[in-house]
Amino acid sequence: MTDSMHSTILRRMTGGRANDEAAETPQTSSRALRLALTKAANDTVGLVLTVTSTAEDVQQLDEMLDGLDQQLMLIGLNRADRLVGLMAVDMQLRAAVMEMQTVGQLLSAPAEDRAPTGTDKMICDPVLKKFLTALPEAMTGTRLQGWTDDALLGERVNSARAAGLILEDDAYRTLRLNVDLGVADRQGQVLIALPLLPEPGLTPTVKEEKPDWTTLFPAAVQAAPAELDALLHQFDMPIAQARSLQVGQVIPLLGCSVNSVRLLASDGKHVVTAKLGQLGGKRAVRIEAPPLPQMGELPNAPSGAVDNTLGLVPAPAVTEPEIAVTPQEDLIRSPDLALPDEGAADVGAEEELGLDGGAMAPMEIDALSDESM
Repeated sequence: MTDSMHSTILRRMTGGRANDEAAETPQTSSRALRLALTKAANDTVGLVLTVTSTAEDVQQLDEMLDGLDQQLMLIGLNRADRLVGLMAVDMQLRAAVMEMQTVGQLLSAPAEDRAPTGTDKMICDPVLKKFLTALPEAMTGTRLQGWTDDALLGERVNSARAAGLILEDDAYRTLRLNVDLGVADRQGQVLIALPLLPEPGLTPTVKEEKPDWTTLFPAAVQAAPAELDALLHQFDMPIAQARSLQVGQVIPLLGCSVNSVRLLASDGKHVVTAKLGQLGGKRAVRIEAPPLPQMGELPNAPSGAVDNTLGLVPAPAVTEPEIAVTPQEDLIRSPDLALPDEGAADVGAEEELGLDGGAMAPMEIDALSDESM
C-alpha cells in the first residue's frame, strides 16, 4: 500500500474528506435563505420547520402586487424610514407561530383561513425580525449579497393596493419560501419582495434638467404673500376731542359710504377701490370697478377760456336783459337835434329845447302822448 493510499484512508477516518467537500461546496442564496429561516423559527419560538422549495422571480410593481394572495399578511420593509418592499406570511405559518407561543406545540388540524390582524403581526414579529436580521450575513458571497442590507421590519400594510400607492414603480425581486411544518401535511409560505440592486459597474445616469425660469419665476412671484390694508375713512381730529372720546360714543364719518373703501399696499399706495360687506359672518370687502371720470369746471379758469384737454368750446355767456329807466325829456328829444354850444350863456330855455328854431314842431311833441305810449 502506497503512502498516498494511507493518507487517503487517514483523511476519511478523521473526517477530512467531509471538511474538504464542505469547503468546496459554494454557498448559494437558496441555501442561505433556508438556513436563515429555519434557525430564526427554532431560536425564537421553538418551531421546527423545513424549507421544501424556493422560487425567485423579477417583476414590475403592478405584476408583483397582482400575484399576492389576499389572505397573506403584508408587512412593510423600510429603509431610512421609507417603505421600499414587502414581507408576506400566509395563514398556516401565522397559526403555527401562534400555536407554539400559546400551546407549545402544533395542532394536527390546519388553521382556517381568515383575514390577518394586528395581533398576528405582533406574534410573528420575533421570527420575522430574526430572519430578516440574519439575511445580510447569510447572503455574503452570493449573488444576492447586499439585496436585504439595511432593510427593517415595519408596520402591517392593509392591502396590496395600499402598498402600490406608496412603493416606487420599479422592478422587484420576489423570493418565495415554501415550508413544511411537519404536522398533518401543513404547509406554510414566506415571501420577500425588494427592488433590484443596480448592476455592478453601472452608475445610474441622472438627467440634469435645466430650470424653466419663464415658468418657475412667475409661479414663485404669484405665490408670494401680499398684505393689503383696508381704509374706510380718514379724517383729522383735535387732540382735545380725541382725549374726550368715550366707549359707545358715535363719531360721524362725513362723506364716507360702504363704497369708499380703499385697499392700500404696505407702502401706503392706493391699489384698488372696494365695497364693504360681510362673508361668513365676518367683515369682507368686494373689489369694485373704478368709478367713471366726472366732468366738472376747471379750477381758476378765466371766463370764455377754451378747454384744450377735452376740445370743448364753452357756449357764449347769456346775459340777462337790463331794464333801465329813461328820463322823459330824452323821449321827446329827437336824434337829429343839434344842441347849441355850451358857451352860449344868453340863450333861453326855449332856444335850448329847439322850439325857437323849428327843429321839432309842437305836434310832434303832442304826438308823444300817453295814448301813443
